[in-house]
Amino acid sequence: MMRHDLDQLAPDLHAAPFEKICDLWEIVEAEHGLEGRAWLGHNDRFYLLTRILHRLDAVHPWLYARCREVEANPDDYLDLWAREHYKSTIITFAGAIQEIIRNPEVTIGIFSHTKPVARKFLNQIKKELDGNAELVQTYPDIFWADPKRQAPQWSEEK
Repeated sequence: MMRHDLDQLAPDLHAAPFEKICDLWEIVEAEHGLEGRAWLGHNDRFYLLTRILHRLDAVHPWLYARCREVEANPDDYLDLWAREHYKSTIITFAGAIQEIIRNPEVTIGIFSHTKPVARKFLNQIKKELDGNAELVQTYPDIFWADPKRQAPQWSEEK
C-alpha cells in the first residue's frame, strides 16, 4: 500500500461524501497511526467531534455537511440554523477545541446574551479538556495530563 502524504489528502478529505469519510479516516489511521489521528483532528472538525471528542450523537449526514460548510467558510458569516441543530456543538465546542489544537497560544472569548449561557459553554469545553484522555494522548504537547495540578489558574473566572 502506498503511504499518502497527509497534506496532499486534505482536499480529498474535505470533498469526501459522508458515506466514504470513514474509509478515508481508516486509511490515514492505518498508514500514519497517532500522527494521522492528530492530523485528522487538526484538519477535520467532523473527525475531531465524532472520533476524538466522542460525540457519536453528531454522526449524521446533515451535521457532516455543516462541519464542511463551517470549515470552508469559518469567518464573516451569520450561521442561521434551527435550534437543536448542533450549531453550538460544531462551532463553539468543537471549533474552540480545534482552534486550541491549531494554535495553543490562542485566546478565545465566549460571549452570550447572559453570563450563565456563556459559562455553560466554557464549562463544557473545560470538562472536555480536563477529562478527555484521548486529547492528551493525541496532542501531548498541547493538553495537560493533570490540568488541576499543572494549570492552577484553569477556572471559570481565570
